[in-house]
Amino acid sequence: MTDIGATGRIQPESTEHAMLRALGERLGVALESRTLTVPGGLRVEVEGIDPAASVLVQLVANTGTPKSSHRNKAIADMLKLVWLRGVLPTRPRLVICISEPLARFFTPASWPSAAAADMHVDVYIFRPDAPLELLTR
Repeated sequence: MTDIGATGRIQPESTEHAMLRALGERLGVALESRTLTVPGGLRVEVEGIDPAASVLVQLVANTGTPKSSHRNKAIADMLKLVWLRGVLPTRPRLVICISEPLARFFTPASWPSAAAADMHVDVYIFRPDAPLELLTR
C-alpha cells in the first residue's frame, strides 16, 4: 500500500469532520481522509485512516429523511472496507459511522446490522450533541 496523502475533501465545518473527530477521540487515534494506492495500482479514497493504517473509517452523514439509497451507500462502504482489509497488510479495524437518521436501517433485527457484525465492521451512530453509540461489534 502506498499512502499518497490527504484528500482535503472533508471540510473543518462539516458534519463529516465532526464525525471523524468524535471517532478519533473514542478510538484514541488521529483520523483523516486519504487516498491509498493498493496492490495493482488502484487508487482508493477512505474517509478516515490513522497514521498506522490500523483503523479505516467510512462515513454516511445524512441529515434529512433517510432513504434506501443512504442505506445502500452504507452497505457499499462496508463492502469497500472489508475488501480493503483483505488487501492491506495492516489488517485494520473497520468502522462505519452513520448519522442518527440512518440508525433505523441498523436495528438489531436488521440484516445490515447482522452483516456488519459478521464481517467485523463496527457501526457507530453519530449525534452532534451526544456521545457516539456503538451498534454492532
